[in-house]
Amino acid sequence: MMMSHNTLTGALILLTGIALLVFIIFKLFPRTNQKADQDTKALLLIFTLLGVGLLGMGSWVCFI
Repeated sequence: MMMSHNTLTGALILLTGIALLVFIIFKLFPRTNQKADQDTKALLLIFTLLGVGLLGMGSWVCFI
């Protein structure tokens, strides 16, 4: 069974968002300690928002 172009594209975007969030949670958050500087915290926030945005966009494209 072949997937339509929108479903395939949405699924790939969704998987990218999931992979980014898993990487952030298991690799980047444990390496930052309580004394992390403001730049590190800002980048983690930006990358987390990017991962959540990819999840939203992938699910929107996939399920329309």
